[in-house]
Amino acid sequence: MHSGVRQFIHWLEAHREDEGISLESPASSRDLNSIEEQIGEPLPDDLRLVLARFNGGQLPSGQLLPAGAGPGTIEAAVREVAEHFDTDFLDPELLLPFHRTVEGSLLAFDRSAGPVSDTWPIVDFSEDTGEVRLIHRTFDGWCGKCVADWTAPDFEAEFTVDTYLATGLRHVQAEPDVASAHAIVAHAQRRAGRPYEAIQSYLRAARCTPALPWCDWEALKLAVILDLPAEAMEALIRLSAKAPQSRWARRETTPSRVAEVLGQMAIRQEPEERAAWLRILDLLSAQAEEGEKDVIRAVRAAVSEGSPLPAPRPSHEQSVVPAQADLDSYWAAVRQAYIDGSLRDDDMLFDPSLAVLRQHRPFAKILQIRREF
Repeated sequence: MHSGVRQFIHWLEAHREDEGISLESPASSRDLNSIEEQIGEPLPDDLRLVLARFNGGQLPSGQLLPAGAGPGTIEAAVREVAEHFDTDFLDPELLLPFHRTVEGSLLAFDRSAGPVSDTWPIVDFSEDTGEVRLIHRTFDGWCGKCVADWTAPDFEAEFTVDTYLATGLRHVQAEPDVASAHAIVAHAQRRAGRPYEAIQSYLRAARCTPALPWCDWEALKLAVILDLPAEAMEALIRLSAKAPQSRWARRETTPSRVAEVLGQMAIRQEPEERAAWLRILDLLSAQAEEGEKDVIRAVRAAVSEGSPLPAPRPSHEQSVVPAQADLDSYWAAVRQAYIDGSLRDDDMLFDPSLAVLRQHRPFAKILQIRREF
């Protein structure tokens, strides 16, 4: 038995009388064999061990699904997933749910990840959006993270930036090779006004296998605002790697948008240092659609010649912060818009009306503002 699973079982057995915890009787061999017959392969050993101690029940983090037949069981959840994806219940690569979170999503084994059940990673599946994201490398990792959360002093505390960050850090400590853990930490660090730490967390998420491709885009935007060329270049090397349109969709950006951000960093470099940035622009141009190529060519010409960059395409039809003649008042309005959530990184980079203010005020200071939920 793995250590996380052992801790999980021992903690629940020691707290089975606690309020909010309700554990069912152990699953019978018949129940376990039945679900294995239904899915056409063995259950992961660790899940079998847990169900053999308590066949489902209410946990502090949600509902552990039982083996057996009927509503609320693993079998019923598998059928729900099959219906959602419009595929056969017996599809050998269909997700295998085992837990419903307090947020309503399903945690499931990703059976498409390999032929051996004990190596299946854990994904979070949202029935509302259809999004599937890897959340734990192993079932043992999920068990260990559960116990770490349940025993943390802030487990039942009000949800804040600090508790959100603490949750992410516990996940990173338990599974340092899981991209979603680093992404949670990065989000929390940004909220906490710690952008220099956040960019490192985004880059760690982008280095994982599998990575979260959009984390490089987030890292790049932060790097340009914070004026961190090394971090920007790391993100750019991955963002410019040749990829199909589906991967660009997961990057949540386009080659021309990346080029517009790259240009703002490249133009600050000494002329003799711009060759690497120009090569990235060429890689982006090779992947851009025809309408985007003109944008990239214009950025490249400016970087190569040291001339002013073309005005970036704004993210909104109108600026989220109307320009003001008094720079102090304008700066105060920008700060408040960021606190309110109406001003985002994209606006700081692409809103042409903010260009004058950027010349006189350090936008990196905006990112150091703490924003509560």
